[in-house]
Order: sequence, then C-alpha cells, then structure tokens
Amino acid sequence: MEETRNIYTLSALNQSLERFVRDNFALKNFWVLAEITKVQEKNGHYYLDLADSKEGKRVAEIAANMWFNTFNRVNTQLNGELPSIFKHGNKILINIRIEFHPIYGLKLNILDVDPSITYGEIEKLKKETILRLKSEGLFTRQKAIYLPAIVKKIALVGSPNTSGYRDFLTELINNKIYTNFKVKEFSASVQGDYAVKEIVAAINKANEYSVDLIIVVRGGGSKMDLNVFNDYEIAKTIALSKLPVITGIGHESDEVVADLVAHHNEITPTAVAKFLYERIGIFASEMNTAFDAIITRIMEIVAGRKDEFYHLSKNLIYATTNTLQTENNLIKDLVHGLELSSSELIETEKSKLELNLSRVRNYALNLIDLKKSTELDSQLEKIMLMGENLVDKSKIHLANLNELLDLLNPEQLLKKGYTISTIENIDIDKYTGELNGGIMKTLSYKTLITSQITDTKKNV
Repeated sequence: MEETRNIYTLSALNQSLERFVRDNFALKNFWVLAEITKVQEKNGHYYLDLADSKEGKRVAEIAANMWFNTFNRVNTQLNGELPSIFKHGNKILINIRIEFHPIYGLKLNILDVDPSITYGEIEKLKKETILRLKSEGLFTRQKAIYLPAIVKKIALVGSPNTSGYRDFLTELINNKIYTNFKVKEFSASVQGDYAVKEIVAAINKANEYSVDLIIVVRGGGSKMDLNVFNDYEIAKTIALSKLPVITGIGHESDEVVADLVAHHNEITPTAVAKFLYERIGIFASEMNTAFDAIITRIMEIVAGRKDEFYHLSKNLIYATTNTLQTENNLIKDLVHGLELSSSELIETEKSKLELNLSRVRNYALNLIDLKKSTELDSQLEKIMLMGENLVDKSKIHLANLNELLDLLNPEQLLKKGYTISTIENIDIDKYTGELNGGIMKTLSYKTLITSQITDTKKNV
C-alpha cells in the first residue's frame, strides 16, 4: 500500500516556522555570548555574523542585526564605543530577540550590548602581551636608552588629520620656552584594520633617520579605540627601537601596552610637547643656577685668596729685601776675594811667563849661532851652484826658441818662394764665400799682387 505524503510549499513551511518562533520566542529576550566573524554597516544598520568555537573548532554560526535606532541608543549609553566593539574577532555579550522572516530566514535582533565581556577580553589579551614581552626581555628595554636633556630633532608618528596630532605640533611650536625643534613627520593610521601595520612601519622608518627620539601620538578615544596600542607587534617595535620612544596616546585612565614599554609616556599629545620643552627649560634653569653658584663660589674663593695674597705679598717683600741685602753683602765679599786672588794669580803667571820668554830667547840665539857656524856656508855654496845651473839651462832654452822663431818667421818662408793668398783678409783656404769674381791679394817676398778670380778648380 503506497504511503501518503504531505507536500508543503516553501512559503507555507516558512510561515509555519515564523508562527512557531513568534509564538514561542517573540516576547523573550536572551543574553548570548559569541565571537564576531564579520561586520557590515549599511545606512546606519549593522549586520553581524556570529560564531561559537570549542577547542578550536567552530560549533555554531548565525546572523544578527542591529537596527539604526537601537544602535544609536546603545552607542550613546556606551559613550560612542559600540563601533569599536563591533570589530572582527571581538567577543561580545548581546541581548537578543529571535526572529524568523519568510525570506531572510532566522536571525538575531540585537537589542542591547554588555561591553564587560569585550573589555575583559581586552584586559586578558593585554596581560598576555605584557607577560610575553617580559619573557622575551623587551618590556623594560627602552628604559635603558639614554634620553638627552635637550632634544631638538623629533620623529613624529601619527595621523596628521587628528586633533591630537595638531595639538602636539601647535604646543611644540608656540610655547615661550624653546621652539627650535626640527620635526620629521611619519604618517600612520591610529585606528582601523591597517593601523598596526602602518604604525610599525612608521617607527621602523623613523629609526633610519638622524633624529633624537620618536614621538607616537593618538589624541584620545574610547577604550576600544585605544586597544590597537595593546597590540604585541606595536609594543615589540617600540621596545626594539634604537631611539627612545615617547607616547602620548590620549587615554584618561588605563595605560596601554605601548605606554608601558615606551621610554616615557604622557597622558596627551599636548603633554608630550610640554614635557619636551619644559625638560629643556628645566635643564637651562639648572645650568643657570649652577653657573650662578660657580660664580658666587669663585668670588668667595677670590676674596679669601685676596686677603691671603696681601699678607703673603707683605711677607714676601720683607723676606725678599732681607735676602737681597744678605746676598748683596755676600757678593761684595766674593768680589773682593776674587779681586785679590786674581791679582795674585796674574803676578804669578806674569813671573812664569817672563822666565819662559827668557829661556826661549836664549835657546833661539844659541840655535842660530849653531846653524850659522855649521850649515850656513854649505847652504850658500849649494844655492850658488844651483843658480849657475839654472842660468845655463835657461840660455840653452832661449837659443832653441830663437832658432824656432826664425824657422816660423813668414819672411823666411816668403824668401824661399812661398806666397800668401787672401780674400777679404781671410786665408783663401779658409774663405767660405763665392771665389769666382772675388778680389784676391797675393803676398810674395817683395810684391803684393791684387787680382780678380775668373775661374777656380779644386785640387784633389
């Protein structure tokens, strides 16, 4: 026998489900704990995908929505933090009503939000981040970096479009203590999905420049807005910075992890600017105070030394006068003694010198007489003999020169029939000019012949 089947249309089924949900859940609200996996805002309405996991495995999923009016009411109660709570990955505790729509299906209509769970989760993650930084030796690393008393070159990390960023620059430039700051700006988002990546990149980039320190500013916001500065990567980057990092996040009470790992932190960006120029002002004041103290101490020392110097100078004058008088008398005695000793020495040496001169004179006379008697006659004979020989040799040499002179006399050559020919008083053999047509003079023993050359022929 064929079984009878009940067939329903989809709309009939959905209408049945809608009546069931309305009859059983329409007047009931539920508090639900879930994790946000997706968020979408459209015309002020929020659409969320919620999920639940157990031991890392997803065990439930459902869609939820929060209408515009409800969102505004709850957001006002939470001081504007609701958009920050509605972020991917956040755990939320929501008050919902179950609804079923024939077309859109089963959904949760969010009526209220309890932020305590979300805040608790933030604090839990914050503590885990702090413990991790401590275990890696990064938590207090910035505190060991030297921060100069006078900081002039500043790297500023933040969003130029925020009031906190502008407040920092305004305070830094317009104060009456010190304004000679040089600011290198590194733009980065301070909220949203790209904030962590951009802040980390900006801090790393700032470390490549020649600056004295890095300032990170945010300019206030809700607890959820500031949660980005609890991120491990931002805190690690600050801790590893080779330059000191000062934060001015703008929180009212609780510090974020970035504040805790930074070299120094202030409650607002404006306070950071005040910290910088007041630090310089305090340093300058301390220097002036120290300078005044040094001048005062020097004057005290000089005054004390002046009196001491006066007494010492009087004692010195007295002692010097006595010493000079004593030494003067001593010098006079020494000079007198020296004069006596010198006179005696001179007389003694004079007597010795006269005695030696007498001895030398007698010895010289005796030596001359001896040489005269024994050697002078023989030396005279040798001189006379050598003179005669030299005269004879000179006569012979002179006769030879006369004979040579006669042989070389041109007259003797001319007498023998030789002639001398010249052109322009230059020997014809040495003349280098043109011979033909030249006037040649020929000298014989008795005649000087002048002739014109008509032809020449080389004598080979």
